[in-house]
Amino acid sequence: MELSAPERLYRIARLLRDTPLTVRQLVRSLGPTLPPGELEWLALERSVRRDLELLASLEQEFEDLGGRPRKQVIHINRQQLHPVEILALHAAGRLVYHRSVGHNKLHLRALKALAGWLPERVRPVVARSVRDVGKRHTRESAVLERAAEAWLGGFTLRFEYQSASGSGAWRSNELEIYLIEVHPTNLDLYAVGREVSFHQQLRTFKLARMRGETVMHDRPYQIPDTFEPGDFFEDAWGVVGAGAAGGLSVKLRFAPEVAGRILEGGYPNMSLPTQDPDGAVRVEVRAGTDASGLPRELMPWILGWGARVEVLGPPAVREYWLNQARAVVERYGGA
Repeated sequence: MELSAPERLYRIARLLRDTPLTVRQLVRSLGPTLPPGELEWLALERSVRRDLELLASLEQEFEDLGGRPRKQVIHINRQQLHPVEILALHAAGRLVYHRSVGHNKLHLRALKALAGWLPERVRPVVARSVRDVGKRHTRESAVLERAAEAWLGGFTLRFEYQSASGSGAWRSNELEIYLIEVHPTNLDLYAVGREVSFHQQLRTFKLARMRGETVMHDRPYQIPDTFEPGDFFEDAWGVVGAGAAGGLSVKLRFAPEVAGRILEGGYPNMSLPTQDPDGAVRVEVRAGTDASGLPRELMPWILGWGARVEVLGPPAVREYWLNQARAVVERYGGA
């Protein structure tokens, strides 16, 4: 179907936004089925050239870049952003890339929107860096659309949930989502909100552990002004915060050979390190606990240091740490 003059002008302006294109590329985008050189192609090419002259007179950010073949572009004026602000947007784009599940066109669209804020000189390499978006595959991809619809639309989400530390049974839940949070370590998404079918309190649910999701359009809700994410996650090592069973401080001593990595900092809820005469480093880390009273999110991080860390307290956490070490030796230590 032939485009009207206003439609064609609008399409050209959209195509040229921060994307330098030649006349031939524009014609190919506007009339993809036209054979080059034929009368219809030549007629559309003449129309495109007239439209470009009109855009040059109307659009302040229009630029003819010259070259062979000549390219035109419409710049999006984002000069008011500080370079560090631009870098922060780039970091957000990289986060979208690293946590994208499946080859989702919506993720690609989000990445392109974020990349649009970058200077033109770095935009091509950023575009190439996301060609393989969607390398991660989890059950989250099947839940994501309905969770987004429920949260952004303000509707209760009903689903079955399988807790990682429970009996393994699937249990029904109805959640008024207040926030969808990215786990800082594994980049998985978690829904935080008020569970209204049983618990009647703030809870955290991992999207990848849901199934049978239903958006309850007849059950709208409002996110209360009293919900403060900063307070909820105050004791969180990941996403388990004050909405769970509370928090506690874990005392750790790191061996001299890894002291430098701890002194670099960047760990959540960690006290300022103190160094022993032998070079070892002592810290306290505050973390949220589960119903058993253990900091479940913190423990894998501690265990990942192997023999280079010692849990000094509290006693229950130290005993759990030692039991895990004994279990490894018992299972894999051999004679």
